[in-house]
Amino acid sequence: MMKCAGLVAVSEPNSTTLAATKYRKFGGTAEVRQLVRDVIRWECRPYWTMQPPPLGYLLKVRGLCASDLPIYR
Repeated sequence: MMKCAGLVAVSEPNSTTLAATKYRKFGGTAEVRQLVRDVIRWECRPYWTMQPPPLGYLLKVRGLCASDLPIYR
């Protein structure tokens, strides 16, 4: 369904779980926010070989990290 909508679904929850764990442990420090930005940038990096280019990316987050979703804004 997501492919038909032109979306790429990323289902690698370990990196987002690590970022959420760091957020719980250290709070919203500058280093943790940079880690979250880097995780999202890495997971949603463009693949130039995909034709046509996707309209968007969907980052799947584990249910255990749902309480930490505000850091992903």
